[in-house]
Amino acid sequence: MNKRYTMIITALCGMWFSLLADMPRDYYPNTLEGTSGAELKTGLHNLLKDHRRIAYGSSNYDGACTWTVFRESDRRSNDKVWDMYSNYSYSFPQYGAAKGMNIEHSVPKSWWGDAADYDGTTPLTRFQYDGSYDLHHLTPADANANQAKSNYPLGEVVTPSFDNGVSKVGTGYANGKATNLFEPADEYKGDFARMYLYFVTCYQDYSWKSSATTMFAQNTYPTLNAYGLSLLLKWHRQDPVSEKEINRNNAVYSFQGNRNPYIDYPNMVEYIWGDSIDYGFYFSGGGQYIPSISCNVDHIDFGSTGEGTSKSRQFYIKGRNLTAPVNVQIMNDNSGEFTVSPSTLSADVLNRTGINLVVIFSPEATTGERHVTLRFSGDNLESSTDIPLSATVLPSQITYLEILDLKPSYKKSDSPVLLRLNSDVAVKWTVDGVTATHFTPANLSPGMHTVKFTTSAGSGKMRVQIVE
Repeated sequence: MNKRYTMIITALCGMWFSLLADMPRDYYPNTLEGTSGAELKTGLHNLLKDHRRIAYGSSNYDGACTWTVFRESDRRSNDKVWDMYSNYSYSFPQYGAAKGMNIEHSVPKSWWGDAADYDGTTPLTRFQYDGSYDLHHLTPADANANQAKSNYPLGEVVTPSFDNGVSKVGTGYANGKATNLFEPADEYKGDFARMYLYFVTCYQDYSWKSSATTMFAQNTYPTLNAYGLSLLLKWHRQDPVSEKEINRNNAVYSFQGNRNPYIDYPNMVEYIWGDSIDYGFYFSGGGQYIPSISCNVDHIDFGSTGEGTSKSRQFYIKGRNLTAPVNVQIMNDNSGEFTVSPSTLSADVLNRTGINLVVIFSPEATTGERHVTLRFSGDNLESSTDIPLSATVLPSQITYLEILDLKPSYKKSDSPVLLRLNSDVAVKWTVDGVTATHFTPANLSPGMHTVKFTTSAGSGKMRVQIVE
């Protein structure tokens, strides 16, 4: 949908407010409010990119170093090191690094082409890029697990070659191909997801090497390919922000001077990459969640339809914070020619997974245009949502052109579809302006795409969505 809706929501669940007491709200400018998608991500990029570089290693330089920060950011209550890579117990020495542990780049520095000793004259010039020093993704790690992890992308391991009960390394599938992957424990999957989301925001202007392209894309938005985006969203949603992450974020901020916004405001992820891209983001306001719905279409056109025939159209509707069912009704004259199923939508299903609806148009004998309104309403919706429906009825003896077999929505994993009409005429097809014979979901990015046909008798087009 091109239309942007605004929605004031609470940034975090009530029980998190006490945990976030140290989070400075004034760190985030009000100019971020009302934005989403690429605009919100770039606004955060401009905020996050300017921060203090902390000396890499175990020797202080200008009063701090990586391990100085780790003593604040990764210390358990018993003074042990919090290691997200193993279940071994490591202790902080009075000075220097913990024996048996490495400084681990959660996002491998080879992905942007950094190497040790870029300059080397000071601990601040050992590497070229700020991302190689950034404590929001640097963590202490068991040396053996770190070595096994290598520079592999994140993923779900099917056949492990290394498994210490916390870190798992081995073969899995990414982008439809078998590859080596690193899989953290379930309790840390959200931690790693939010580190990666921070990284592709703070450093969206980096040029990625081939080793990064399993997950990353060479653009400022979304800076993740379909595989990377799907995996990080899944882990972010499955493993919510913990007190450990909040404390770590505050500690890194005290040294480095910037924050991970996806720990402070986890719902920002949805406004940039997830199910709220069509809404403007707002910081915590009235301490309430506003129920809402969104559709993947803002108009449904059945095109030309012959008398005595029928056509159907499918679309997707998603809910947020609904507590009461949503009613579906067709308004205006000629509404009897249009039917929709189902007519009552479960709030729970809308909130969790969304629902695919089908509208059927079965015209009566009278030729001409049809214009009706599909209305969604409910007891806890502030206002109804209307979607215009239109169609043109032609006499049954007239041959009209219609695209066959093409659905309004596909997954990238779906098979290619042969483009064809209901008439045996010479036809030229294009997909997003490029000549084509098939509609191939795997070759298209998530979002809306335009399929157009041109013949000597006329032309037409259809909008098709690619979903994850």
